[in-house]
Amino acid sequence: MISRDQQQQFLDEGYFILESALSSQTLDLLRGACDVLIDRVHSEMDRLGTDHIHISHRHQRYHIAKQYAQVEGLDEYVFGDLMAEICRATVGPDAYLFYDQYVVKAAEVGRPFAWHQDSGYLGFQHTPYVTVWAAVDDMTKENGTVSLLPYSEAGLRSLVEHVRDEESGDKVGYFGNARGCQAIVPAGTVVVFSSLVFHCSSPNRTDSMRRAYVTQYSPEVILDPATKKPKHLAVPFLENGTNIYNG
Repeated sequence: MISRDQQQQFLDEGYFILESALSSQTLDLLRGACDVLIDRVHSEMDRLGTDHIHISHRHQRYHIAKQYAQVEGLDEYVFGDLMAEICRATVGPDAYLFYDQYVVKAAEVGRPFAWHQDSGYLGFQHTPYVTVWAAVDDMTKENGTVSLLPYSEAGLRSLVEHVRDEESGDKVGYFGNARGCQAIVPAGTVVVFSSLVFHCSSPNRTDSMRRAYVTQYSPEVILDPATKKPKHLAVPFLENGTNIYNG
């Protein structure tokens, strides 16, 4: 599915897009899993007596992380053939699941995300990894699709220091005027980009929810320098190009 031109674009600009790559059955799985996980977030907010956990805000924006094993069947997508092909084309023959998350913007009030590099959320130097951003809904300018800043437009391809916005909880790494390129794509499209690519998204101004499911894969286990333990997830996926995941 991934062409040599797309592999070269990843090397040169940090990203490529696979339009309508997911089946209707996979989209049904991703949508159902999202509903289940949002309900669980609401229950946790109720228990804590809050409307804000980390960078999730009730009925505005949800960031639901590291839950791939908590909904039946979701791991079949996370460790499936498409993700294996993407990993081989980007991070190489060895790959680990580093992180997974739903990024959801509620209708009409869904908050934006500031310009950032995914690597900027770690706060230390590490081998770059790949982000696979799956459009669970049709993505438009109006509902706050992702915008990417290619390497050539950003003028760099290295990790920069990020500053946390106290109100939103976002980390911000780019303060310039570049607009980048918006992923105006149908549901089922997969946007693949390096953890060093700046990206952002605008608010959802439509009357429907906007959902994306993000999985991230590293070519090696990323260790936290403070604890010397794996950061986030470190689930073996590929070894010498072979899928070795055993869920």
